[in-house]
Amino acid sequence: MRKRIYIFLLIMLPTLVSNNLRAQAVIDSLKRVLNKAQADTAVMNISAELCLQYLLGNQFKESITYGIKAASVADRLLNSPDKTIRNEALALDAKLCIRLGNSYESIADYGNASIYYKKALRFKQELGDKNGMANVYNNIGLLYEDQSDFPTALDYFFTALNLWSNLGDKMGTARAYNNLGIIYENQTDYANAIMYYRKGMKLWMELDNKPEIANEFNNLALIYQSTGKIMEALDNYQKSLALRKEVGDLDPIASSYYNLGRLLHVFISENDSLKEKLIARYYANTIPATTLKDLDLHLLDSSLDMEKKALEIFKTFDDRENLAKVLQQIGEILQLRGQYAGALYYFREGAALAKLINTRFVYYKQLDDMSECFEKVGMPDSALLYFREAVNVKDSIFNGEKQKEIGHEEARFEYEKKQAIAVAETKRVLAVDEERRKRQQLIIYASIAGLIMLGFFSFIIAQRLRITRQQKTIIEKQKENLDKAFSQLEEAKLLLEEKHKDLTDSIQYASRIQTALLTTKRYLDQRLGDYFILFKPRDIVSGDFYWALEHNGLFYIACCDCTGHGVPGAFMSLLNITFLHQAVIEKGIVQPDKIFNNIRSSLVEALNPDGSTDTKDGMDAVLCAINFEKNIISAACANNPIWIIRNGELLEFKSDKIPIGESDFNRQFTLHETKIYKGDCIYMFTDGFSDQFGGTDGKKFKKSQLKELLLSIHRQPMKEQKLVLENTIKSWMGDLNQVDDICVIGVRV
Repeated sequence: MRKRIYIFLLIMLPTLVSNNLRAQAVIDSLKRVLNKAQADTAVMNISAELCLQYLLGNQFKESITYGIKAASVADRLLNSPDKTIRNEALALDAKLCIRLGNSYESIADYGNASIYYKKALRFKQELGDKNGMANVYNNIGLLYEDQSDFPTALDYFFTALNLWSNLGDKMGTARAYNNLGIIYENQTDYANAIMYYRKGMKLWMELDNKPEIANEFNNLALIYQSTGKIMEALDNYQKSLALRKEVGDLDPIASSYYNLGRLLHVFISENDSLKEKLIARYYANTIPATTLKDLDLHLLDSSLDMEKKALEIFKTFDDRENLAKVLQQIGEILQLRGQYAGALYYFREGAALAKLINTRFVYYKQLDDMSECFEKVGMPDSALLYFREAVNVKDSIFNGEKQKEIGHEEARFEYEKKQAIAVAETKRVLAVDEERRKRQQLIIYASIAGLIMLGFFSFIIAQRLRITRQQKTIIEKQKENLDKAFSQLEEAKLLLEEKHKDLTDSIQYASRIQTALLTTKRYLDQRLGDYFILFKPRDIVSGDFYWALEHNGLFYIACCDCTGHGVPGAFMSLLNITFLHQAVIEKGIVQPDKIFNNIRSSLVEALNPDGSTDTKDGMDAVLCAINFEKNIISAACANNPIWIIRNGELLEFKSDKIPIGESDFNRQFTLHETKIYKGDCIYMFTDGFSDQFGGTDGKKFKKSQLKELLLSIHRQPMKEQKLVLENTIKSWMGDLNQVDDICVIGVRV
């Protein structure tokens, strides 16, 4: 028996209800109150309590329903101007996300479990609750352990360990050590497993937590037994049993008796040298002149005594599964002693119980043992009868497990199909609210930027006209006096310089507005791990831009090059950012190719409202939609490709040779889609890098040279790749000016 340390909730759970009737009464009472509740805070708190009660009762579907209901209210209250209400909603939202993660994990819906655990983690980070963060990291580690993704589980357990260790939380640190030991043991890295079990044991000893110390001894014993270190296993099983007796917890005591009985049974088949060590350590002083034959009898007697003690305890708990196993173990011991009648009695009892509770593997072993026993007592007909029955059960185990797996998948599919509708609707409502708020902010910022730029340009034009008229009048009236004309020309020059400075300052301010509309580094850091964005406008404001958005389980990221540079290009970038948001959020378009088709229509309509084809403004762009849960990437490419480098080999999504805008070719964009794997590097770029002039001959850098450069550095961390690209283009340009805006994006899966 091994203990796997769970941290299901980050708060102290209320006292568990004593029986199902009382639990149902609590739930019914909460539902009646909920039906009458009108205030948001009341609906939120009652739904949250129902979510908890259903979770404690293992009714996970109902727990999810009420958890989502409460979380939707809490999410709305996060926008409350009242700081107290917002903080209460934030704290409750974190708890709800953990409860939802627990429920989804319990029904093996690991995707949704991961979503809610990670959302809880963000809330805990915002609250500054480091202990809560450690607990959530621990939960996520257990989630990946369930999926046998041991490397990822280790990352989260180590993060939890570091937080608990820095907080001085010995209990949390010991739990992390225990879980790390289990992961390493599952990977057969027994050296590290033993090291972390011992570290955990040291902390439990400092805390004087005897039940956990006993569990660590038991964990070590299981490893030693698996690796053939029988004497070490025996020592640790005995230490575990002694501590469990001292604590008085009967169920773990019974498990220790069962483990010891099985281990003593194993000693009988070991070599003589190991048995002699056992005699010297345990029997030399208690049983004088013990021979190897005497030892086998003592081992059988001790093993039988241990199993009978376990049997009596398991009976008190009506633990039928363990009872069936112990009855089989006792039968095998009696069979080795030649007591076939007694062995058959225990085999029959164990087989009947195993059949009753449908523990088919134990039932098969009991039948097989009875067949062997009948053969030893000279009853071949009975031996053959039980052997055939054992074979039938063995076959049914294989077939039954397959059928059970199929049935589970069908049931799970039906449940997930119904649940997905409710979850999707809730997520849609939350996303629409959030995106509406962001869109309103975006529209406000874009409107302000547009008005400022329009007013600025109008002012500059008016000023330039006024200055020109003044200069002309001055020259005509003062041409007889060259000295005075020269003086006034100097004044005009100073005035122009001042206006030029005003113009430059205004464009600088416009640049800050454009930067604010780009996807923020904080937003990208929260959703991407290893990535870089190399963004170098040619002028103060840029026609190139990048954009990212997480929506409906997909992460969208775009790298775009609008027509023109400077101010005209910046106007186009504002327009295209707005169209990207509209296509994904308002119109609900999912596929990148269809998003491009929609933006092209919107752009043509906006720039050519009279239906003319004179204006060819638009943009070249690439857009990816990444599903990190399914590891699938879909993309569309307008005049620029996407490169994916995997283990030194480059996969290219070739571009459609049409822009997003008015063109001579009015065909649909192509959808590219492929599987991605951990470590893949995805690269997107505009033509600014490859079209830059430089080098010894003043030629373009070219895409082929960029491809070779990325292949040579793709195994480096993304931040180092960005430095290499920056240094390379700087060295290539030399004394030449930058000819175009530059934008390169790299993302490691």
